[in-house]
Amino acid sequence: MLTDALKLLHEKTKNKIDAKDTERATLLSWPGSPSVQVDGDPEPYPADKLVFADYLLDREVKADFIANEYLEGDEAKGSVTGVLANGVVYETGEPYKQAPRSTLRGKLVIPSPLQVGDRLIVSRLSGQRYYVHGKDVGGND
Repeated sequence: MLTDALKLLHEKTKNKIDAKDTERATLLSWPGSPSVQVDGDPEPYPADKLVFADYLLDREVKADFIANEYLEGDEAKGSVTGVLANGVVYETGEPYKQAPRSTLRGKLVIPSPLQVGDRLIVSRLSGQRYYVHGKDVGGND
């Protein structure tokens, strides 16, 4: 009987954040000068009162791309190998049979997942500041 009660409690509370220091907010502007409206607060909080989790911001990854050429019969084909800064290699196409043709060095930009109007999960910090944990995807309004 106690096991059944615990299972029922677990079912009813899964996918819900119910911490006393966690609140919901709406993203009013993004990305230039972000502001959020915390549920129940009369005024929105501007950028200087917000701290966003790193994974919510635009991220840059340095990468080297090597364009190669190889022959399949008499037909020239190509292949691109991407080498990310952390040493991970991604390759497309067939194995090449000739020396590298060109190398491009650059960075990939992974855009922020946030958009104006998103529901957020936030926590109050000292000095009337808020830490933005992420998007509220539970749909609980």
